[in-house]
Amino acid sequence: MVRQVNLFTEKLPYKYIIDSSSVFSQKDNEPHPRAVYRGLWNRIEELMQDKVIVTVSEIVDEIRDKDLETWLHNHRCIVLPVNDAIQQNVTRVVTKNPRLVDFKQAKSSADAFLIATAMVYGLIIITEENRDSPYKIPKVAESLGVKAIDINELCLIEGWHF
Repeated sequence: MVRQVNLFTEKLPYKYIIDSSSVFSQKDNEPHPRAVYRGLWNRIEELMQDKVIVTVSEIVDEIRDKDLETWLHNHRCIVLPVNDAIQQNVTRVVTKNPRLVDFKQAKSSADAFLIATAMVYGLIIITEENRDSPYKIPKVAESLGVKAIDINELCLIEGWHF
């Protein structure tokens, strides 16, 4: 089993990895619109700038929204590249959970890369996906020993009050 990789001699500040569903949740008509939750997004941006919240290249590819891509870039969100350890874990994730990738609907495999990256770096996943579905990130991650939270839980963990 491939687990945490120590790429540098110093401890990495990475703690969380953010999913596209959480990034999208700041848009109008989504659960955490920026116009209403400005303070929340300012705190998330601080964690990205401090390299506490990161993402993986496959998630950025999945976003396909210029405004959100620019937002990630402007706030210096680290985008981790896929490496051999992540690729090995993707195989493990998809083998154990083949319904995570829906080839009939050409569904992105970014979820598998998100979970695999969290496994390699020992990260907590931030996602707004359904917690009850056995085919969504929270349950799949849990089955592999990875914690998945939503933005509200992030606020509780970080002690944020608005």
